[in-house]
Amino acid sequence: MVLTGRHRASRYGRLWILLALVFTFFSFPMPGAAQLAGRPEKSNLTISYTQASGAFTPLWVAHEAGLFKKHGLDAALKLLNSQVAAQALIAGEVDVISTGPDLVNMRLQGAPAKYIGGTLQRFIFQLWGAKGVNSLAELKGKIVAVTTPRTSTEIATREALKKTGVISDKDVSFIYVQTIPAVLSAVLGGKTSAGTLSAPNTLKARDAGLGLLLDIAQTNVPGLHLAYGTTERTIKSNPNSLIAFLKAVAEATVLSKQNPAVAKKAIGKYTDSDDPKMIDGTYEQFAPYWDASLAVRSEPIQGQLMYLDEKEFPRAKDARPADFIDNSFAENLKSSGFLQALGLK
Repeated sequence: MVLTGRHRASRYGRLWILLALVFTFFSFPMPGAAQLAGRPEKSNLTISYTQASGAFTPLWVAHEAGLFKKHGLDAALKLLNSQVAAQALIAGEVDVISTGPDLVNMRLQGAPAKYIGGTLQRFIFQLWGAKGVNSLAELKGKIVAVTTPRTSTEIATREALKKTGVISDKDVSFIYVQTIPAVLSAVLGGKTSAGTLSAPNTLKARDAGLGLLLDIAQTNVPGLHLAYGTTERTIKSNPNSLIAFLKAVAEATVLSKQNPAVAKKAIGKYTDSDDPKMIDGTYEQFAPYWDASLAVRSEPIQGQLMYLDEKEFPRAKDARPADFIDNSFAENLKSSGFLQALGLK
């Protein structure tokens, strides 16, 4: 059973450390690239995603278009918030999590988990102002709503504001409201002067008459908006299952970009929307930035490490981005010619 509740966070910190020691003791031999060509060791994979955001479209398309089945997997998608997903991964109830910077925090707390791929490695957010707030300059001394401290929405907003040269992140205050829909509600309700949103909530903000202050995606702030992580044990014991998973994701990413109709159908289903404008707008916000090559870059991880509180994460100062990444699967997709067959260089 997956346990929830912030008051139990310390208990899960101890659990991660204990499991790290267990997994280290019961080690498995690391497969070579030549072994990553067989039938998946485990065909039934459970994969989590955290919200009904268009960022997850390639994952949805992989499921809806039968690409997981094509590569030998019977995959189940599970909607879990990031904290519950992390707990479920370590407990063995989820095989792969769709995640952002959170996995960095997990590993620093002792969780034996690594990134194995990423489809969005810049932050795809927009900063929207409340009615009457029409420019970034007007935000000076005001409050901006984001989700949770030192995670993607706050980091993206701070770094993007620094790049504008209009105001800096020091010129505003932040409030934390947990979810993207709650950010929108805070702006609409007048509790804050602006908020950081992703599609489809950006489209809802537009329809509500709010003003777009800054397209954060266009400022190119490095960040793991959507990446995939798993445990070291799964990496060692089920490598062919993971390569099959990433093949399906890479193929779905290419399909989503080449065939908008397929992607938009998935967006409509998983966001529970039949509004063509909402679906089109969601697709248009994310599609230019999906990357099918999947190899995780070091810059987004380095950015996350810089924002962590040293008292809460004392290991952060000595950590290296390579500690959090296993790109062997993405490299296999390239060296085997799989990515080239999809039309990628």
